[in-house]
Amino acid sequence: MAELTVATAQLELRAETSLDTYVEHVDALVERAAAEGAELVVFPEMSSTGLLGSITDHTVTTQSIVSDYWDVLPRYIDDIVDSTIASAHNHGITVLGGSHNRRADDGTLRNTAYLVHPDGRVEQQDKMHLTPQEHSLGTRGGDQLLITQIGPFTAGLLICADIQFPELSRYLVRNGVDLILCPSLTWNRRGVHRVRTGCQARAIENQLYVVMSPLVGHSGLPADAPMHAVGRALVSTPVDRTMGINDGILALGAETGEDLVITALDHDLLMASRDEPEAPGLKLQRPDLYAGLMP
Repeated sequence: MAELTVATAQLELRAETSLDTYVEHVDALVERAAAEGAELVVFPEMSSTGLLGSITDHTVTTQSIVSDYWDVLPRYIDDIVDSTIASAHNHGITVLGGSHNRRADDGTLRNTAYLVHPDGRVEQQDKMHLTPQEHSLGTRGGDQLLITQIGPFTAGLLICADIQFPELSRYLVRNGVDLILCPSLTWNRRGVHRVRTGCQARAIENQLYVVMSPLVGHSGLPADAPMHAVGRALVSTPVDRTMGINDGILALGAETGEDLVITALDHDLLMASRDEPEAPGLKLQRPDLYAGLMP
């Protein structure tokens, strides 16, 4: 049986007073995931936002947030990647260390996720579809999709809003992907349902697993309008007789607070779902029809 045991973190947003406190926070969850048999652990979009709490020379407010996102958070990125490499190596586990603000070589601000393997290999991908808030910050979207191997699965990465665009997942599936990882940050219930529905829809239409990790809670920052992150960690599956899960939810995090959801993904079962679909599925697509419908 070909399986991959995954852990998806429902990471609490805290006012991290230093890089060390943030690294210790994340590493404790990686250690726990590995101790419970996980081979992959997934962290949320903008996992390091709590490091706004390390700012001591001014009060973080809505007036300072643009410069804080541009000038402060990106300073930590190299150390965060190095700490993720050490954590993956020490615990013998693949770590999707969430996404973070970084300054690209061209000077632009990017929302970039880092996937670190136990052998020290680091792969990265920028978020493609940005929110209005990210556009207002001057963040630039990426234009390349990562496809990689994790255990028996060929995996792709869609960051938060990217899961709502089926064009991306169809591209991934055409290139062999059967597992999508989705780090996410949403700050209202509408956003929660957009991402959750997107994860479930992508799992159903592409007959694959989707593992989503949200940021939750608040750090009290910005001081004049604290961001409250909401969501529940989620593992979605196809909905059919073979998978045997009528709502397509293999695992779901706690309603509130930090949580770590651990479950096994059965690759053989997924391939059986694709081979003998109950609903039309991938095997019964009509690509010639679709081509004629496109402008």
